[in-house]
Amino acid sequence: MTKKRKRWSRMTTEQLAAATKEFDDPDFNPPPQRPTPAELAQLRRVQRKEANDRFRVAIALEHDLIEQADHYAASHGITFSQLVSNALRQLMRKKSA
Repeated sequence: MTKKRKRWSRMTTEQLAAATKEFDDPDFNPPPQRPTPAELAQLRRVQRKEANDRFRVAIALEHDLIEQADHYAASHGITFSQLVSNALRQLMRKKSA
């Protein structure tokens, strides 16, 4: 049985600091959570709307890389295409900076 938590707005400064201590670590990287069915349905609706503004591109990638990327995308609730698009945008931002 889990302990009932106090709302953050009702905590003292010390209680809030103790409750959020794990987030002070700059290397904090929580495990991904699977989206709920309602969140997935909402994601699919948005993806269908965005699909009208896209081009299909054929590229050759290593099989292992595709599997790893696909698994990563699925565990983060995004599509493979979104993962590739986000990575390209981030790379271009970094290169132009």
